Amino acid sequence: MKVLVTGATGFLGYRLCEHLVNKGYTLTTTGRNPEMGARLKYLGTRFVPGSINDSEHLKALSQGQDAIVHTAGLSSPWGRYRDFYRINTEGTEQTVSAALANDVPRFVHVSTPSIYVKNADCENIRESDPLPSAFVNAYAQTKYAAEQRVLAGAEQGLETVMLRPRALIGRGDTVIMPRLLRAHEMGRLRRIGNGKNRVDLTPVENVCQAIELALCLPAGSPALQEAYNISNGDPVNLWDTLKEAFQRLNLKLNTSQGIPFTVAYGIATAMEARAKQQKGYPEPPLTRYSVMMISRSQTLNIDKARQLLGYVPEVSVDDAMNDFIEAWRQTHWR
Repeated sequence: MKVLVTGATGFLGYRLCEHLVNKGYTLTTTGRNPEMGARLKYLGTRFVPGSINDSEHLKALSQGQDAIVHTAGLSSPWGRYRDFYRINTEGTEQTVSAALANDVPRFVHVSTPSIYVKNADCENIRESDPLPSAFVNAYAQTKYAAEQRVLAGAEQGLETVMLRPRALIGRGDTVIMPRLLRAHEMGRLRRIGNGKNRVDLTPVENVCQAIELALCLPAGSPALQEAYNISNGDPVNLWDTLKEAFQRLNLKLNTSQGIPFTVAYGIATAMEARAKQQKGYPEPPLTRYSVMMISRSQTLNIDKARQLLGYVPEVSVDDAMNDFIEAWRQTHWR
């Protein structure tokens, strides 16, 4: 199968390419990181640098493809709405348009469960549950709008699958654990709330597996034109998991004394207000979204993915965290 992977220079994109190359897929890849692009060429993919906002670039790359896996996007707890909209929403629309223009039959879109986030504990969330009355930030808002662009493509005959993977971890992670480790190094990582919040952490290998399952669905399958939660279906206590991981890196994470949620949320609100007035719109040390992510419980129900995609998580959270720790030691050990 010939597959175009967007966002291939990112964490998920690169690990997906590793997975698919090992399974014998013929890959065309694109992204904006030249260093990762060189690694993708070495991996055996045809890498063409470029932007998902370049319609001619996408149309050229999608010619002759059997499927597109769209992993590209702007993922951050902070930023200007227009930047998120340009990349997440307009970029997805451009990619869908390229697929339709070249009669690419299958389109697998990587979305996010951030569309479910609200300022409350939410457990066992199903895809059919009502969404919040307002999205938590521009990232969630524009990723949901991107889903609507994918659904519009489905109405024009595109075979679509939308995946909402939660909190990816593992070798190559550039987001979750590195952010927490940097915050710890700067003395800013403190437990918020009572420390009992349960979350899903999802090994990147399992997300790659879910994507391959979506690629292999037969035409006309009832599993097409659907959105799926993807996690391990095995929630963990966030702070216990982080404490153990930090200990393995010879770092001490003090979880015995925390900051009350209301205090942290108020501080984050003030920091955001100040950041909005500063030149360059810098990300504040603490955002309301980050406060919610590390203090609220949020877990996903993955029954739909199990039943319709045949998804069964194969890699444990412990194994994925071990992979991250070993890779981090090799590049950051001092």
